[in-house]
Amino acid sequence: MMLSRLEQICQDLILFPIFHLLLSLICYTDGVGIVSFLQYLDASAFWSLYGLSHHSAFLDTVGVFFAEYAAYVFATVLLIVFFYPSKERAKNKMVVLVSVAAAVIARFGVKAAIVYAYPRPRPFISFTNLQPLISTPLVENFQSFPSGHTIFFFALATVLYCFNKKIGTWALAIAALISIARIYVGVHWPSDILGGVVLGVLTGWAVYRWYRTSRFYV
Repeated sequence: MMLSRLEQICQDLILFPIFHLLLSLICYTDGVGIVSFLQYLDASAFWSLYGLSHHSAFLDTVGVFFAEYAAYVFATVLLIVFFYPSKERAKNKMVVLVSVAAAVIARFGVKAAIVYAYPRPRPFISFTNLQPLISTPLVENFQSFPSGHTIFFFALATVLYCFNKKIGTWALAIAALISIARIYVGVHWPSDILGGVVLGVLTGWAVYRWYRTSRFYV
């Protein structure tokens, strides 16, 4: 009982100042202070990572590979798994189909709905002196949030993790590298990535749960 009380006191001592700070920002700035602070953190994190680019040919090559080409390697591996003859071919096919279905719903359903309501400009639109390492389609200049690559691959990797934790862990790691690289090359804000991770994981989990209760479950 005493230990529990001490733990509660410690939590209060840590959380109360944070809560008080946030409440003060809301009360005295009508929430503008919090928004400005979060935007400052977002921009600071972006420049910290993007600022590493254009200094090392090796790092830039690695960044461009993960930001733009790793997706094709990922897709090739999935195709091999899909068509590879094995005793569990039927199950492997279903794993790939459910994973890709989750990724497509996340990218072309969830992201498309958010972009329609919140057309956020990419970093190189907000900062015209910024030189991204890769190019993006003009129609996507105001489709920064959430990151399409991040939401797609985290949805896909989440489903893979639900089927097989070992393979899923590797998939999540690759999805993370792809996502971080998108900031490094200058085409996404860190908050785009964070939003993509959360929405991708939730979409992947929801699709997997639906699959488990459907007639397609193998």
